[in-house]
Amino acid sequence: MLNDINPRMLVLARESRGLSQSELSKRLNISQGKLSKAEKGEQSINDSILVELANQLNYPELFFYQQTPSSPVSHYYYRKRITISKKVMAKMESTIKVFRNNIDSLMDSVELPDFNIPTFDPSDDFPEEIARKARYLLKIPNGPIGNLTNILERNGILIVKTDLFNEKTDGLSTISDRGAHIIFLNERMPNDRQRYSLAHELGHMIMHFDIPSDSEKVEEEADRFASEFLMPESEIKNSLRNLNFNKLGDLKRYWKVSMRSLVRRAKDLGMLTSQEYRNFQINFSRRGMSKSEPIPLPEEKPYLLNQIVKLHLTELEYSEDELARIVNLNLTEFRDRFIEKEIPKLKILRDF
Repeated sequence: MLNDINPRMLVLARESRGLSQSELSKRLNISQGKLSKAEKGEQSINDSILVELANQLNYPELFFYQQTPSSPVSHYYYRKRITISKKVMAKMESTIKVFRNNIDSLMDSVELPDFNIPTFDPSDDFPEEIARKARYLLKIPNGPIGNLTNILERNGILIVKTDLFNEKTDGLSTISDRGAHIIFLNERMPNDRQRYSLAHELGHMIMHFDIPSDSEKVEEEADRFASEFLMPESEIKNSLRNLNFNKLGDLKRYWKVSMRSLVRRAKDLGMLTSQEYRNFQINFSRRGMSKSEPIPLPEEKPYLLNQIVKLHLTELEYSEDELARIVNLNLTEFRDRFIEKEIPKLKILRDF
């Protein structure tokens, strides 16, 4: 009976599928009031409806018996800058909570690399100085950063690329109930934006997670951190003089950041006037470069999560079915989420 399940997991399951109470109650052929009371733990529903509930929401029945995730999805202030519907926001946050729970379920038999990056108070140091310290602590040499994903994963930050159901959220940083540091990247974003989002979320992790901050400044501070982290002033400033689109392309290839980030960096460092900056923005729009730029950067593929799953399947001799049960997902969704898809190799035939 539903008395034994966790009502909050019922809410989490429904929201993660993007359904309202009204929509789900119609699918279950029960009143919305009955579903509402069930979600509040005020009323039970019978086993047959629980079976149908699991079927409609595509979760195994054991999903609803889990403890409620207690950690916040991200730092408190991120919500204030995201202008998306409440329904999409709930779907995104609930999906992240479920995904994070899945990851925690796999942590019993493995140890992630230690997260040993200290936190810094942005009221004591400028974000730019914190970025310089972070590069030093991460042993990043001068010049452009190579594979940022590998660097962060080697230092205990698990990177996950997934759909965040909108194009206004580039990424989210979070700490799971078991203490795993995770950055979720929106797979809808081009690779240059994903790299910037990684640096931005790293800034949040080391400046804002443990230290109370002014809510009006946290996004600006994370942007300042990311810009200095990826494009150190002492190394890039002279290159930003006399910018044009050809030069922007060369700088994008070298620094592995978007043209728009380079133009913003030039403005912030006094290499462009406000009018010149506006002209670049107009040209970006005219050239259709607002969402996608030329000169795509190579993808940086996360490896930690894939290695964790491989360890369970090989050394620990779990089957995919067993792992799906452990993380409380149906097998198809488990495979979509955790099993790396191999790109089929094309066989080239020669016509003699």
